[in-house]
Amino acid sequence: MQPPVPMDVDPIDDGPKYMSAVSQPPSSPNSPHSSSSPLKEEEARHAIDMLRGDDVAGRVAAANKLEAVATTLGQERTREELLPFLSDNIDDEDEVLVAIATSLGKLVDQVGGPDHADKLLVPLELLLTVEENTVRDAAAISTQIVAEALPLNVFRSRYAALLEDLADKEWFTARISAASLLASAYPKLTNVQQDSFLRYFESLCKDDTPMVRRVAAQKLGDMLRSVVSAKGRQSFTEEVPNIIIPLYEWLANTDQPDSVRLQTTNNCVVFGQVLSGVIGPTETELELVDKLIPLVIATIDDRSWRVRWTAASKFASVIEAYDALPKADELIPAYEKLLQDPEAEVRTAATYNLAAVAKCSAMVAPPAGRMDIAGEEGKITVAERLVKRVTNLTEDDSEHVRAALAMIATDLAPILGKDATISHLVPPVLLLLRDAASEVRLNLISSLSSLNEVIGVDLLSQSLLPAILDLAQDAKWRIRSAIIKQ
Repeated sequence: MQPPVPMDVDPIDDGPKYMSAVSQPPSSPNSPHSSSSPLKEEEARHAIDMLRGDDVAGRVAAANKLEAVATTLGQERTREELLPFLSDNIDDEDEVLVAIATSLGKLVDQVGGPDHADKLLVPLELLLTVEENTVRDAAAISTQIVAEALPLNVFRSRYAALLEDLADKEWFTARISAASLLASAYPKLTNVQQDSFLRYFESLCKDDTPMVRRVAAQKLGDMLRSVVSAKGRQSFTEEVPNIIIPLYEWLANTDQPDSVRLQTTNNCVVFGQVLSGVIGPTETELELVDKLIPLVIATIDDRSWRVRWTAASKFASVIEAYDALPKADELIPAYEKLLQDPEAEVRTAATYNLAAVAKCSAMVAPPAGRMDIAGEEGKITVAERLVKRVTNLTEDDSEHVRAALAMIATDLAPILGKDATISHLVPPVLLLLRDAASEVRLNLISSLSSLNEVIGVDLLSQSLLPAILDLAQDAKWRIRSAIIKQ
């Protein structure tokens, strides 16, 4: 058997002599390939030269043309020459490796389709272990593309073995890649493999290296979706309460570094979405909510302002995920704490979500000392409770908080209704119109249409006309322009 053409010799037309012995059909002058084929070969030859060259930009450009190079070489030579060449040249600049990693995901057809796609896993596995995270991220995306193309038996053997090797490697970068890929592989594995992979994932969540735990925490929600998708409702009595929820609690623990705890809110949203999608939840399934709500609320009191900011910025998604579940009302007092957070950045992020949180369908207790506004069951809507916070926010020390409030305050009007808007929302709106900061005034003027649709132009004019006339003579031209447009 002849050895393959080494890639340090041009594979297009400068290879060893035995290559020229292979007979080639003569090209007819009228052949559709007679003019285009040499051009493609020339481009491929140039790309290979650039891959060997010293110019980084040239190597990046060549790496981005690997699909064309592989098409010109053909499937067999791509498998036997191009892929080994790439595997031997992993020690390159990061931008070159990113381009190679991205291109490898496009070569499934060029290596011979699904039956030979596993050959692409060899260079991809090497790229999944490099130190630079952008290279690993690109390699992970391409690896998933290739994995989806694999026949099921190859997926469960070759690809599963690759992930196990990554999870077992000593160098932490390989374990990071394993943590990012295990969840997507889970549904296509056998039951025995699924149990094994869940144990691998559990081990990665408790890895000694914080960077591995961070990626595992990012993928916890994906693993939950995969487990529920593969196992069905049975998972709510086995894998979810026995493995997934304890991992969530472990990763949300205050002993974890900030980078790990930052994922708590995102995971909380996914857990709520999955549980909300269950039709007719059982008592056991509802008990999971009892475990999750305290974990969500705990992020509000986290020592790190970044964790609290993440919770504040995503609280609308949290409410949407848990709105249909019991105890959603317990989230509202937690949200109010975010509106009073010591850090202005957290208050600003929470304020942007005010109108979205106010749409929560849960009934809540009125503010302390305001039982007079409660209904027959001693409850009021979330919007009625949160509108009481608007006046306090108009007096916030931070201009950014007031500007955020001015942008979304009038969105409360359709939720409150006409009477409550006139009684509780119009007075703080007037305060915002006279705010000392021009950005606050401008944001409020730009959002008056929502208020107009609820209370009507006549009432709007009566309530706000004096303030608007004052603003028509504002020193800031943008304010005067906004008044004209409104």
